[in-house]
Amino acid sequence: MAKRNRYAGVLQPRLVGRGGPETAVLALYDIEDDRLRARVANICLDYGLVRIQFSAFLGKLNRNHREELTLRLSKEVGTALARLRVIVLCQTDFETMWVLDQYRLPEEGLVSKPVLRVIASD
Repeated sequence: MAKRNRYAGVLQPRLVGRGGPETAVLALYDIEDDRLRARVANICLDYGLVRIQFSAFLGKLNRNHREELTLRLSKEVGTALARLRVIVLCQTDFETMWVLDQYRLPEEGLVSKPVLRVIASD
């Protein structure tokens, strides 16, 4: 008789300190309170994520740091009205991402022409 997996359907326990490989993470939020929104943005920056939109950050984190980020964000938000998403992207999707950068920076003015980059590894 085949041995049954007693952890089927639940998270399997892992050793402390094993974070696994880094994977791409997309952190999105919709927060009305300006001060809270700024604190959430600073937390994302603390974890090395890069701002890709006003309320969206992208970067690579291992499993432990993703969990820490999620817990820290939920603790910071508390009972305030907010929508938070921490989305893990697979390597293939991350490598074939399309990027269109055309925006106004206060110190630089409008970018002259839209720049479309397809990030793909051959």
